Amino acid sequence: MQLVLNYDLLRGWKAVVLTTLFFELILQGFIYLHPENIGWMSSPDFSMTNLLRFVFIDQFLIECITVAIIFALIRFYALHLQLFQVRLNARDLLLYELKFLPILLLSFFFFAPFTLTVRYLFHHFPELNSELYFQEYFYSTSLYLNYLIPVLLIGYTIINVNLVKLYNQQLSYTTQDLNKLSRDLDQVKRRQASPKSRLTVFDDFGELLLEVSKIKWIEREDRKTFATTNSTERYRIKATISELEKKLDPDKFIQINRSVIINLNELLNYSFWENDKYIVRMKDSDKEFVMSRMRLKKIKDKLL
Repeated sequence: MQLVLNYDLLRGWKAVVLTTLFFELILQGFIYLHPENIGWMSSPDFSMTNLLRFVFIDQFLIECITVAIIFALIRFYALHLQLFQVRLNARDLLLYELKFLPILLLSFFFFAPFTLTVRYLFHHFPELNSELYFQEYFYSTSLYLNYLIPVLLIGYTIINVNLVKLYNQQLSYTTQDLNKLSRDLDQVKRRQASPKSRLTVFDDFGELLLEVSKIKWIEREDRKTFATTNSTERYRIKATISELEKKLDPDKFIQINRSVIINLNELLNYSFWENDKYIVRMKDSDKEFVMSRMRLKKIKDKLL
């Protein structure tokens, strides 16, 4: 059985609040009921006001920011990787969940500037001290490690809760419902994979929309990407070669090396050069590019 996925559960504020509440109850219970802290209620610093202030504001409300950002990162990451389906077997489920490990390991660097800054302001406003902020509330190995286990638990808990929720939903679907779900998924994939007919480019005067069909080749030079339309017109594009390859029609544009994409309609000819390398020549131009034998095979497949 194949499960069709969406990540709508991670959009709502209820999921953020309930997840934060669940994990904070566990964490605070562990802290306050730990044998080393048995005498906390008899401490001279203890009061219900301080307890509620710490638990409700310092932990629960501020950590809601953390959870909300983690959920947003998971959604963005899943959509970017097009994680819309998973087969319900142990191997595929494990691989599916492992794909989220990189974004969960990096999530600290996204939420820390927000969560820790709010906590610093809550603790020290209006007596602010930049040295204290960078020492205790900025990026550090100790802070990263303090958050690492909770982040992994939060991330994988919501991912698995979402899987169970979708599985229970789809068990009750009729064949008609499943067919509609499959069609909707295909439409989403087509929209995301549909080639661009225009690209946003820049010339010496500003920004414009360039017809993709006019592009002869795209080249990466000195960490900048340029689209050439003829011998005199060249436009800068704010994207990498790999990003552009995903946006352009694969039947018309092909990447021939790490820094060049060509329009197959503008290909004049190619010839052997040396060491399994080929020279590619473009129409109406003296421009030549170097290409490997493997890339040549892909071009032949497209042309045939």
